[in-house]
Amino acid sequence: MRKKLWKKLAVVMSAVMMISLFGACSSGQEEQNPAPAADENVQEDSEQPQEDAASNELLALYDSIPTDPEHIELDTLPELKADGKYTIGCAMTNVSTGWFKGLYDNLKILLDEAGINVLLVECNDDANEQVNQVENFIAQNVDAIIINPANPQETVTSVLEDTCEAGIPVVAVDVPPEEGAAYLTACVTDAYQLGYMVGEELAARLLEMYPEGEIEYGLIGGTDGNSIAALRNQGARDAIAAVDTEGRIVEAAFLYAGAYSEESGLETAQNMLSANQNLKCIIGTCDAHIVGATSAAEQLDLADNLIMGAVDGSKGALEIMKDGGPIVALGLNSPYQVGEAAARTILGYLNDGTLPPTKTLQMEPTLVTPDIVDDYYDPEAAW
Repeated sequence: MRKKLWKKLAVVMSAVMMISLFGACSSGQEEQNPAPAADENVQEDSEQPQEDAASNELLALYDSIPTDPEHIELDTLPELKADGKYTIGCAMTNVSTGWFKGLYDNLKILLDEAGINVLLVECNDDANEQVNQVENFIAQNVDAIIINPANPQETVTSVLEDTCEAGIPVVAVDVPPEEGAAYLTACVTDAYQLGYMVGEELAARLLEMYPEGEIEYGLIGGTDGNSIAALRNQGARDAIAAVDTEGRIVEAAFLYAGAYSEESGLETAQNMLSANQNLKCIIGTCDAHIVGATSAAEQLDLADNLIMGAVDGSKGALEIMKDGGPIVALGLNSPYQVGEAAARTILGYLNDGTLPPTKTLQMEPTLVTPDIVDDYYDPEAAW
């Protein structure tokens, strides 16, 4: 972008020099019609690159959007239609694991139906790779970008400044970019509230199941430094403390899984249960953790002694709940809703400049328990 600016300035300077030389070679022309320096300066200043204007306008719009998070209903957002031929780049951390695959697959379907040309890249949670991928989108002059920011988010901040300079609007999904970064809005679930709802339900059940004595639980973390995972975990902890006023429910183990997969949940739960066989509950950062933990508990013949909960609400976790397994509390984090919110928001802006009501659009939090699991379980669901 800066190279383009220098090239434009070089062309202007060359033109001015040629005009000056031509005038000097004409007999008497310089005295009769002097070319004032002020006029040359005006000509240079008028050659402002369009991207600078777009950058300033977009940054001003970003700064005008309220920052307080707000729960929204999807039908209050703009329609899923395109008033022009748009190309949207999707920069995803990955599209192979369950939740993220569901997010992108549904997003792609919605954008395809709206007539959008979709370009996909995935970085496998490598923030430096994601920066390179977004720079390529800028070079391709896409109309907009939907990004699932890689961890750590601050690494991605610089390239979001570049998208703003290029006048390309950006909407984030699942994880908001670093505070102060240049983006339109982030479409997420209320991570803290979902974690809180899960912890609240599990604490109430544990106190009813064990009316006396200390009750130990374990918490499977995701990856160190992930802000969404930290909010889910802290929400669960705070809810347990609020419900258990006597302090009988004790966090006996906390282990990072290092990933958000059933395999990582299985391995982490095996280690956790082998070292703490008195655990009465396991809480996962995502429900892939407790799907894996269910397998670990069954292998160790401990499934009947445990209850579990987490945030996401995948078909696999709902099936375990529906079949009477140890999973009894799921905070619904629908990738379909998050993706649809992003699609509606970016199309609204591209079509007529509609701005989101806030920098953080949160889906309404929902808790799924065994008594209402049939309302949410879909055997035909892809995720």
